Amino acid sequence: MTRLPAPLACLSAALLAACVTGSGPYDRPYSIVEPHGRTPTEDQRPAFVLAIDGRSRDIRDRSPVAPGTHRVELSIPGPPGLSSPEQVTFEMDLKPCMRYRMGATRSDFGARDWKPTIVETEPIGECLRKFPDVKP
Repeated sequence: MTRLPAPLACLSAALLAACVTGSGPYDRPYSIVEPHGRTPTEDQRPAFVLAIDGRSRDIRDRSPVAPGTHRVELSIPGPPGLSSPEQVTFEMDLKPCMRYRMGATRSDFGARDWKPTIVETEPIGECLRKFPDVKP
């Protein structure tokens, strides 16, 4: 019998446990927080999610988050042409089966006072179909 290296054995055990319990991030109502992909005006830009509740996230991470209040850390763009983004942390109350697209807005065209904002929210259809009792 071949033995697996310790890290691989631990990973295999964790995957097996997840399969046996059948519990995963999509097995209950969830929310998604992601950057807004479009820039509809000059006074608005995408804001990238760096961490939720202190847990780092890759800027392409669109994994589900449990509904409720969370501390969200965003990277807010600096002035156009300059590489000086600012990191801002604030609380968000995430509703079940809702997608939040994050952006940054400024007070007017010449201002440098970028602030985090929820640019767009939309219900997650797949989540609502799976959990019909949820009211976003």
